[in-house]
Amino acid sequence: MSKSDGKDPDDQDDDDSQPDFSDMAAQMRQFMGPDGQLNLDKLMGGMREALGRMPGGFDSGSGLNWKATTTAINQLVGEAGPELASTLLPGDVTDAFGLANRWLDEAMAFDGDTLQLELWPRTRWVERTTDQWRSMSAPIVASLGDALVSMATGNAAEMPELAPLAELMAPMMRATAGEFYSTRLAKTVADLACSTLSGTDAALPLVPASTVALLPGNIAAFTAGLSAPQTDVTVYLLARECARQRLFAATPWLGPQIMALIEHYARELTIDASVLREGFDVDAISTMTPDRLAEISSQIEDRLFRPAATEEQKAILTRLETLICLVEGWVDHVVGQAAGAWLKTGPALAETLVRRRATGGPAERALTNLLGITLSSRRVRDAANLWAAVEHDRGMAQRDALWSHPDILPQAEDLDDVMGFVARTSAGAKPDAMDEQLSWLVDQWRKDGQN
Repeated sequence: MSKSDGKDPDDQDDDDSQPDFSDMAAQMRQFMGPDGQLNLDKLMGGMREALGRMPGGFDSGSGLNWKATTTAINQLVGEAGPELASTLLPGDVTDAFGLANRWLDEAMAFDGDTLQLELWPRTRWVERTTDQWRSMSAPIVASLGDALVSMATGNAAEMPELAPLAELMAPMMRATAGEFYSTRLAKTVADLACSTLSGTDAALPLVPASTVALLPGNIAAFTAGLSAPQTDVTVYLLARECARQRLFAATPWLGPQIMALIEHYARELTIDASVLREGFDVDAISTMTPDRLAEISSQIEDRLFRPAATEEQKAILTRLETLICLVEGWVDHVVGQAAGAWLKTGPALAETLVRRRATGGPAERALTNLLGITLSSRRVRDAANLWAAVEHDRGMAQRDALWSHPDILPQAEDLDDVMGFVARTSAGAKPDAMDEQLSWLVDQWRKDGQN
């Protein structure tokens, strides 16, 4: 993040407020001349005054005021009402944690020795996931700001009288983009805080791999609509969270790769400024009326979040979706195996979570609202089937060995041809030069892990 005078920009001012652009039309009326048209000289003077009054805390690169955003998140979480009280005692949850891990010991090759159980209220989840939301958000806000600046200043070269106005509008346009996105981000993260059941329930590595975090209040609300006892729900959710965190802990490259793909996708995001210009004609700014400005203000946010996907972004998105689906499919399969022999309600709970995912679970809502990414629940089922087929063909240890290096993981096309993947990678398949190279990479990875 950018710094000024050696300080974090978030610490430059105690004022957490953001500039209010919601009453744009009312504010612009003061810059209208007697003929009802916009007076550019008055407008530029007003913009200079507005810039001088803008509060600190904005990141100059993205335009996002993170202090104000986190304040808004916590306010929305508070407005959602008090969390339900869990009927489980802390000792009950600790026992369920131990039980879930004993089940998993028999179902996977990754141990859980480093896992630590924590029970969080919603506000703690917000606090612990802040850094990840910030890193994901900055690139996309910067892209939105670039689009607005381009829209507002694109005609300055052809219209010299607009040059001073363009120079003043650039920082305000970035702040506007930051405000629009901040509102969307606050709503999305607050929604997740009030519905997520565990630290990585959103299928994203939002918390350290050694932490198994449960949100008892949200679990109590989730359990209220189920026939399964809360003890069963708790141990099942713990098994899922422990499985996911065991995987992230055993594969140090996995969590950073998921986040890197998200950030790469966001950095490459382009907003089609021509779509915005359909509603905001910069050529006609001198004749803009308050009513027209009000109409633009109500339309612009929706237009901002219609990103134009490039071919590179489509490739990144395919890799990201495949990786997340492989993780969730693996968790579905492993927990089904682990709990199947012990938990009668396990299949029903698994089906409940499948329906939750298909109708827009935490991961789906977060990625759709913030990046325009849509995950397919069908692909998660395909991934679960692939892991089951690999285990049937060569056993649990060889199934989990596929996580040892990203280059030997199944790819998107392998989810379309599960049995073909199993046949191509089975012990009886004849290795080619690429297979030999990958085997060498895996051997090196294992040696490095032992040193």
